[in-house]
Amino acid sequence: MPERYDLVLRGGTVIDGSGGPGARADVAVRGDRVARVGAVDADAAAAEVIDVSGHVVCPGFIDVHAHDDTLVLIEPDNEGKVMQGVTTVINGNCGAGVVPQSASRRVLESEAPLPEWDSYGGYLDAIARQPPSLNVATLVGFGTMRAGALSGAQVTRPATAEEIERMRAWLREALTAGALGMSTGLIYEPDRYATTDEIVAVAQPLAAGGGLYASHVRGEGETLLAAHAEAMEIGRRGGVPVQISHHKASGRAYWGYVRRSLAQIEEARVRGEDVTADQYPYTAGSTRLAAMIQNGWFGDGADGAREMEVLLASVPSRPAWEGRSVASLASELDLPIEQAAQRIVDEGGASTIAIMFSMDEADVRTVMRHESTMIGTDGIGWGSRPHPRHFGTYPRILGRYVREHGVIALEEAVHRMTAMPAQKFDLRGRGELREGSIADLVVFDPRTVIDVATYEDPRRPPAGMPYVFVNGSAVVRDGVHTHARAGRAVRRGVDR
Repeated sequence: MPERYDLVLRGGTVIDGSGGPGARADVAVRGDRVARVGAVDADAAAAEVIDVSGHVVCPGFIDVHAHDDTLVLIEPDNEGKVMQGVTTVINGNCGAGVVPQSASRRVLESEAPLPEWDSYGGYLDAIARQPPSLNVATLVGFGTMRAGALSGAQVTRPATAEEIERMRAWLREALTAGALGMSTGLIYEPDRYATTDEIVAVAQPLAAGGGLYASHVRGEGETLLAAHAEAMEIGRRGGVPVQISHHKASGRAYWGYVRRSLAQIEEARVRGEDVTADQYPYTAGSTRLAAMIQNGWFGDGADGAREMEVLLASVPSRPAWEGRSVASLASELDLPIEQAAQRIVDEGGASTIAIMFSMDEADVRTVMRHESTMIGTDGIGWGSRPHPRHFGTYPRILGRYVREHGVIALEEAVHRMTAMPAQKFDLRGRGELREGSIADLVVFDPRTVIDVATYEDPRRPPAGMPYVFVNGSAVVRDGVHTHARAGRAVRRGVDR
C-alpha cells in the first residue's frame, strides 16, 4: 500500500535548523507531525502536494522576544508575525507579564474584551480555548508580580520578605503550568526599584522549576557593561541560564560598546555559564514614551541619546500624532523637547509608544555575527505606525543580512531562528525539521525573500515567503493569510 500523507512539499532545499548544510529533499506531513524528510514516492497518496522547487523549507521561526501577551487574544490572526514566518512567540518579556491580571502591564490598554485568568495556567488555558494563528509560550513578568505584591506608590521601596514570598508563589505556579522562566525590565516601573538581591530572592524557584532568567538589563548606554554583569550575577547566584534581551548599545557616545559586552558573554560561557542574547536587525528601538522620559532620554545627560530622532508609533488618545516626530510636535507646541514629550504622554496616554533611532549599523552586524545571538522581534504591534520589526524582522535577516550583505550564512541564520531558541527555552518537538518533529514549517525563496515594512508604512507583509504551516495546518498559502487558528499554548518541556 502506498504511504498516505496530508501534505507533501516536493523538491525544496531542506535547512533543518541544526546549522548544517541544506539538502534537496521532499517533506511529508501527517497530522501535526513531519512524517518523512527525503524522497517521497511519486505514488504516495497526499491530500495536498506543493511544488516548492527553488525554495527553502525550514522549521518555523521562534520569536524569543515578543510582546503579544494580549494581542494574541485581541487580534488572533497575528498577521505581523505569521506572514514573516513566525510560528511560535515567547511572550512575557521585559518584566511585563500577565499575572496578576489586575497589575498586568499591557503595552497598550485595549477596550476589546479579554478572558479573565488568575494564574499562568489560566492564561495558557485561555490561549488553548481561543487559539490564535500561531503558538504561544510565556515568561513570567517580574515587574507585573512586583506591582501586584507591592501596592500603588509603594513600589519605590524594597519588597518585604512576605512580598517576596508572594512573588515566589506566583512564579512557582507559573513554572508548574509550563512557563519558560522569569523576565525583568530594569529600566521600567516598577522593576527599576528592585535591587539585585531582591531579584535573586524572587528568582529562587527557577532552578528547581527548570526556568531561565531573561532581562532587559538596567542600562544599554554608559552602564551597559555593569548591567550585563548584573544579569549574569543573577543567573550565577540562581544557578539558571541567562538570556540578554535585545543586545545593543544605545546612544552615539556608546557605539562600539557591544564588542566589550560580547567579550563579557564569552568570558561567562568559558566559565561554563549558559549566557545567550537576542537581537532585532534594526538601528531603531521602540518602547513606551513615558519610560524614555523617566530614563532621561530628553534631558541633558541622557545616555547620549538626546540627539536621536524619536517618532510616535502609537498614541491611543491622539492617533493623529502617530507618525510624527517628538521634535516636530515640540516645535508646534512651542515647548522644550522634554516638556513636549511629557505633554504627549499626558494627552496621548501612558501607553504611548515611540520609536527611537539610537543604534549603530556596525554594532548590529557585530552582535549578529556572534555565536551567542539569536533573533527576536521585540515587536509592539499597536497603533498605525508601529516599528517595522513587528512585520519584517525575519525576512530582513534572510534578505538583507544573509543574501545581500553576507553578514551571516543562511544555515546559521536559520539555526539562530529555530533550533537554538528551541533548545534554550526547552520547546520540545520544535525548532528542527526532522521526522517526528512538530510540523511548524516555513517555505521561502532565498533569491527574493525581503522585508517590505518601513517606518513610514510598517504594516506590510514581506516578499518571497509563500507558505507557513503551524502544527501541520497552512496559515499562509501563496502569500495570503488563511485565517486558520492552528496555534497552541506551548508549555516548557512538553512535546506538543
